[in-house]
Amino acid sequence: MKAKSETMTVGDLVELHKEQMLKANPEYQRGIVWNSTQKKKLIDSVLRGYPLPRIYLHHVSKSVAGMKTEGLEVIDGQQRINALSEFAQGAFKLFDPVVDAAAAKFPGFIQNQPCHWAHKNFERLGEELQARFLDASIPVAKIETKDANEVRDLFVRLQGGVPLSAQERRDAFPGNFTDFILQIGGKPELVRYPGHDFFVRSLGMKPGQDRGKTRQLAAQIAVLFFHRRESGADSYCDINAQALDDFYYQNLDFDSASDGASRLVAILDKLAQLIQPGKHAKLRGHDAIHLVLLTDTLWDDYVRSWEGRLPEALDKFLAAVAEGNLTRKAPTPSEYWSQYAQWTRVNSDRGDTIGQRHRFYQEKMLGSLQPLQPKDPVRLYGELERSVLFYRQKKQCAVCDVAMNWREVEIHHIEEHGKGGPTSIENGAAVHKKCHPKSATETQALAEKLNGSGRVA
Repeated sequence: MKAKSETMTVGDLVELHKEQMLKANPEYQRGIVWNSTQKKKLIDSVLRGYPLPRIYLHHVSKSVAGMKTEGLEVIDGQQRINALSEFAQGAFKLFDPVVDAAAAKFPGFIQNQPCHWAHKNFERLGEELQARFLDASIPVAKIETKDANEVRDLFVRLQGGVPLSAQERRDAFPGNFTDFILQIGGKPELVRYPGHDFFVRSLGMKPGQDRGKTRQLAAQIAVLFFHRRESGADSYCDINAQALDDFYYQNLDFDSASDGASRLVAILDKLAQLIQPGKHAKLRGHDAIHLVLLTDTLWDDYVRSWEGRLPEALDKFLAAVAEGNLTRKAPTPSEYWSQYAQWTRVNSDRGDTIGQRHRFYQEKMLGSLQPLQPKDPVRLYGELERSVLFYRQKKQCAVCDVAMNWREVEIHHIEEHGKGGPTSIENGAAVHKKCHPKSATETQALAEKLNGSGRVA
């Protein structure tokens, strides 16, 4: 095999492709698989002067019936050549980085740059931009061999590299959120990114060896955490690959010194201190997610006496889940299987599934963390009790039986606090702010209503 390195212009490649002198061998090539977004971004890269990867071509010479033909077969680069050719023939218009921001997902610095080819096809580019496109150089390796097996072997070797994982690809995204996740999720190849102790020690993860799994979990936790801070504690978002990609691009200007980011790091610091390596059964990604969200709920409302009980409460929950897994085929499986464990296996990165798991998790953990002492003696009920009662009542007000929005929920003492009624789940009722009983008569009426329904003794 002989290989010759040279450069060709986009115009040359387009013309050869148009004249059927540059083809892919269908015997081992996969056909056209790029979508319109990938094609548009390639052309955008050419017009911005970004260098493109090398294209590998097989110089084929044949003699048939006294006639000689020559041409080129594509070994590697079929998708790029096809996209270049289609654009040159007017097949599609390019992205406007601002108008098409949702689909294009260009970083902010590109959106702030002029884009003279926005929403234009090749014909509308004008002579200067057309020339920039057609005259762009692409490195090419021309292979000469009469042994088809050598070409196939080269193709296999070119495709045989390990592709980037989804998180390894995100690590290359522009923007400040990328750096934040590298800091907490770790990338030990770089000294400045050793990874947070919560992931490295408490969870026993290995960010230098796991192809980005630690950073992906860090990103999933961060996305859920920041979404709930913005949308409310009753809101859970998807954390699948597309959702993470979207969050990265939507938060290019992320402030790692913001109150929210500092709070998340402080929570991870505390959990790394409390959850010591080797003291618990192996913690999975979902355990870490729910532990962080629970700690966020406890963080502001309660005196920190819960900290000393958290490791034991976690052990109790993990043990119950393990026992629950053993009942999964039983006629009546444990609630730890039906309401939690099975949902770590099915659609586990969907917001509604995460919410279902977390509501069960926090109610069980709340029971194990008692007694919780509120910081605010006037407010009495914290967000954790508020959340449990909200779901126990199926989001309906105890007074009017009408659906409640999380943001308008208040907790009422069924037996008046001033008369010795305890601040407990059993003595609480979630109500609309407007429905909250304000007089002794209203309080008595609600107590009688709930007593009649079997709610209180």
